[in-house]
Amino acid sequence: MDPNTLLKTVSALFWKLADDAARTLRDPLAGLQALTGEHPALQDRLLEPLAALPDSHSLFRLLRDALGDVTEAGSPVRAHGWERATGAARGLALVLTDGGSRAVLAVSPGPDDTGPTVDVVVTPGVTFSSAHPDGLWSVTAEAQSQDAWTASFSPGGASVTPAGTATITLDHRAQITCGPADGPHISMDALHLTATASSQVPFTVELGVLGFQAAVLPPALSSFLGDSGATTTRRTDFAIRASRADGLRFEDGGARLELPVSLNLPGVTARRFALELDDDGTGVVLRPTLSLFAKPAALPLNADLDGLGLSLPVSFDADRIGVDPLRISANFPTGMGIGLAAGPVSGGGAVQQRGEAGSGAYAGVLDVDLGVVRVQAIGLLQLPVNGQQLSFLVLLGAEFGYPGIQLSFGFALDAVGGLVGVNRRVDEERLRGLVLDGNADRILFPGNAVARADEIAGSLEACFPVARSRFVIGPMVRITWGGRIVSLSAALILDMPDPVRAFLVGRLTIALPDPVVPLIRLQANVFGKIDPGVPSVELLATLTGSRIVGLPVAGEFFLLLRGGREAVFVLSAGGFHPRYARPPGVPQLQRLSMDLGNGIISLRAEAYLALTSNSLQFGAKLHLDAVIAGCGVEGYLGLDALFVWEPTLSFAVHVYAGVAVLAFGERLASVGLDFTLEGPAPWHAFGTGTISVLFWDVSLDFDERWGELPASAVRAEDILPLLRDALAKPDAWTAERSLADRSGLRYTDVANGLLARGEVAAPDATFRVSEKVVPLEKPITRFHRVGVPEQSWRITPVERATDEPMDTFGPLTEPFVPGEFFAMNDEEQLSRAAFEDCTSGVRLSDTDVRIGSRHLVDESYETGYKVEPGWFTGPPPQNGRALGGTGAFVLEGFARPVRAAERADRWRAAQRPVDTMKVEILR
Repeated sequence: MDPNTLLKTVSALFWKLADDAARTLRDPLAGLQALTGEHPALQDRLLEPLAALPDSHSLFRLLRDALGDVTEAGSPVRAHGWERATGAARGLALVLTDGGSRAVLAVSPGPDDTGPTVDVVVTPGVTFSSAHPDGLWSVTAEAQSQDAWTASFSPGGASVTPAGTATITLDHRAQITCGPADGPHISMDALHLTATASSQVPFTVELGVLGFQAAVLPPALSSFLGDSGATTTRRTDFAIRASRADGLRFEDGGARLELPVSLNLPGVTARRFALELDDDGTGVVLRPTLSLFAKPAALPLNADLDGLGLSLPVSFDADRIGVDPLRISANFPTGMGIGLAAGPVSGGGAVQQRGEAGSGAYAGVLDVDLGVVRVQAIGLLQLPVNGQQLSFLVLLGAEFGYPGIQLSFGFALDAVGGLVGVNRRVDEERLRGLVLDGNADRILFPGNAVARADEIAGSLEACFPVARSRFVIGPMVRITWGGRIVSLSAALILDMPDPVRAFLVGRLTIALPDPVVPLIRLQANVFGKIDPGVPSVELLATLTGSRIVGLPVAGEFFLLLRGGREAVFVLSAGGFHPRYARPPGVPQLQRLSMDLGNGIISLRAEAYLALTSNSLQFGAKLHLDAVIAGCGVEGYLGLDALFVWEPTLSFAVHVYAGVAVLAFGERLASVGLDFTLEGPAPWHAFGTGTISVLFWDVSLDFDERWGELPASAVRAEDILPLLRDALAKPDAWTAERSLADRSGLRYTDVANGLLARGEVAAPDATFRVSEKVVPLEKPITRFHRVGVPEQSWRITPVERATDEPMDTFGPLTEPFVPGEFFAMNDEEQLSRAAFEDCTSGVRLSDTDVRIGSRHLVDESYETGYKVEPGWFTGPPPQNGRALGGTGAFVLEGFARPVRAAERADRWRAAQRPVDTMKVEILR
């Protein structure tokens, strides 16, 4: 709970309590007269003393307990009447008199229940000390000011800075117990309340609790754990502080305070004891909570209890100020785990409350070892409370004992399981982060599930949040090879319904030569995504916790296949060329790296290899750091290479190297080289070399070319025959039905079969012809990555079998790899899209069809027409009568007469062949 919110809650309760107390004195205050001869700040405002205070209000009872009878003559603190202004509502004033000085605290009821107004008037030099006759209470007060100062406070008013200093202290020296002695209760030895205000320090109230002790175990539970009654915690002290700057909080913390704990129970270990301040909607609640581990005597069980405690409502009303013993309640543990150890059968389970109390969210874990198989079940449940959607998620797993279920060739089935979620979805970013951070085992057959229940449940909640009408299904399996030298755990998680997404979560571990004490351990966490809607396939793997003979190994691998308008192909191990512009959706990858140092010498090697639709990239870097106390040698050697095809194989390799000698942190001498080599035929080398010795620097730039172009280049294939062959294939021609203005005809099974085989086309269909050999209507300079003279290809109007032209309309497009057809420089090879949509064909007019032979059809189903209510084509019906012709044939004839011959023509039109057209390609 936020401390500032708590302070607002308590302040509102106190203001209401003070206003209510002042209003109860309306009648006793009515006849009081103003005192004369008072200080100007009190003149005409301070009224005569009250004869009595009612005992029915909690504030008045607190005054009597702490200060005695404040209406008796001679009392250092007297109750007076108070009138802020002539005609204003009268209130109560507590007046402290010390010689000729006075300090006044007055409360006046506000108009229309807006809250009271508190006035403070202090004249110079007021000191007061009093002890209650029974010794339970003691009160001291001191106010200092060079001049008289006044201040007024009201709910929501601005902060007021005192013109002097004031301190009030109340002590209660008697044990206070709330709750039954043989059940959950609290007790405290003393209370110490201090209120201070000055011009330098904001107004602060501090409540000190001495000797606090709590019994949080219900009698039945404490008896089960080995004690006949409720067991209390060790006595401890704490303080609660309230100020406008910090809110209402514990002095040594926020709204939660951890305290030392010790329980005197056999077989019980207390883990945490804490106090929490909270708001239950009606006021402030103090909650002592306890977490413990217990093993009952003579039982093969152990238990973890978390969040066991009490709720202590603190009342601020006319009937009571303080803890209400009638509302004290024991809280059932927010988390509970049970462990079993009974011979060959062992295991345990845990149940946790998730989120805030009453949120209806729970998590449960079951882990049982039956000897032959180990069964795990982890579940999340969200009940439909407070507007929440009912949902659940269950993670199941069954692990077989070594060596598993033997398959063949050294492979064994080690574990099977699955994930099922209702009204849950996959949070892609959270799931990706979980896997790539090396925590895939929280989903894939988690070990030690009971002890890790909180972290596993938290990960499942984050990766599979509540989502209305979504479902998650994920089968999982673990397969080993060579006696677990190789272990692969994988889950295919489906997020449904539309849009359907598939996610692959996996972990691959290789341990050589022995899985128990491996010299080589490679562990890769894998995250994949399949999105049919794009479509796209994405796979990302990262090495975590991997070592080769004690040397750490790291790096990431990535594969992306994506279609659509932003088509791209990327395959990378360790990253990309520094100049490569990553397409959307391609992450920045960690280099493949290996640390070869021994603590004194640091030697790190990095590398990468990437293949895209436009380029091949690889690079490596070696960095040496052998420096002790600022003296030694450091150096580096690296390269970045880019391979292209234009028109023959060519490459550009950037090489950089340097070495420096250091002494006491200063560079004595260094040599550096940075150059780029391009080739072959011709070759081009350019770069810079530098030499530095102390304050002397020399650099040399060079740019050299040599070699000639090759005598002959690879000849490109002839494009025209390839185009003719592509257009002669049946799959280049497609009948496509229009999405609008579709015919109302329904076809027989025979007709549907003909349509499916492409032997006939629907009467409202259009034809499309498309190829993937070369982009049309666009100049190209390459074909299959070989240079060709600049040329452009297009489709001339299509002709019928009768050699008459047929109209075309609307171009068709297909994705083409630009590097196959267009010249690109190095920058374009790295940054241009992997696929681009280019013209590939045309649509053909559907206005001319060849009518088939006339034949009889069964058209009885064609007369089953329905008309929307209220629809008509003629004048509106008279006298509320419906249109005539409700029969199928009659209604059709009423709307638009259709003769039987026309229906037959419709059917014959549907029989038009698709093999009566030809196309010509021109360069």
